[in-house]
Amino acid sequence: MNSKEKTFIGILAGATVICVGGLFVYAGKGTSRVETATEQFTTLSEEINKMQNLPLYPTAQNLTNKEKELAAYQANANQLAEKLQAMRPAQINNTDPQTFTNTLVKTAEETMKAYEAAGLTVEGETGPLPRGFYLGFENYTSTPAQQGATGILTYELAAISEVHSTLAAAKPVKLLNFMREPLPEEKNQPYTPTAGVPYRALPFEISFEGPESTMRNFINGLQTSKSHFFVIRSIRVMNEKPTGPKASDVEFEVKAPKAADGAIDGGAFDGFDNLIAPDAAPVPEGAPAVAEPPKPKEEPKGDSSRILKQVLGAENIQVFLRVDILLFDAPAAPKP
Repeated sequence: MNSKEKTFIGILAGATVICVGGLFVYAGKGTSRVETATEQFTTLSEEINKMQNLPLYPTAQNLTNKEKELAAYQANANQLAEKLQAMRPAQINNTDPQTFTNTLVKTAEETMKAYEAAGLTVEGETGPLPRGFYLGFENYTSTPAQQGATGILTYELAAISEVHSTLAAAKPVKLLNFMREPLPEEKNQPYTPTAGVPYRALPFEISFEGPESTMRNFINGLQTSKSHFFVIRSIRVMNEKPTGPKASDVEFEVKAPKAADGAIDGGAFDGFDNLIAPDAAPVPEGAPAVAEPPKPKEEPKGDSSRILKQVLGAENIQVFLRVDILLFDAPAAPKP
């Protein structure tokens, strides 16, 4: 074999080695791509299976069920809207300021009569009812209201009157405070509705004192109103006395002292044997009557009622509530 043949064989062997190496590298890359494609396929298959098992997967049956649920929800929403709209007056018209003042005075008098029937009257500066109480509209007893505000004020006055009538029927011990927030119309300013809120809130605060039954009956009365919609935003309840009873508050009953012979002095028959002897003869007619035995002395008894009230929960409570009167928006006009 000459030198040329050896060179050719060497070149051929080197080329073969290079080709075989290239084939191995290409095959390895192909295997890697296949594995990658297989993993992606498996991952996507699992995700698709999960999506198909979801309740909102767009199948014909799921679409039918969802349409039924939406129809039922819409019917319930319309029914609720009709009930809430029934609490909105058909019209809220403004009147002249003097008419509103007359309505205010009449309503306040009726409210005071309801409280008086429940046993509450105006007594001094700290009586059960505050002096000059006009349901939070005290300014309008001397100053006329803005004519543009008389309509909404009349509606709010009717709702607040119902609040106090409900409280009077619950029989509180004392009306501690009542305050309503002024409306923009009272300052001759326009009311700006809140976007996305289908009602207007007319807030007020009220606090009173009474037994627990007063609070329960008052809250139940607000929630069952058929004329106005009340929402209790916050409530705070405190005991009439913030501190518990002390040992020094207890006053035990005082026992009667005993005589030397062991008998209790002041008994029902004490001293009776000194008036009539055991062997005394019958009293003849016309003789002066024998004096009656002295009545026993009543010893003062301790007053533990405060202790029992605090222990048994019979003390009054002081209740503070922040409430909104909701005036729902008028229904939207039907689209042509």
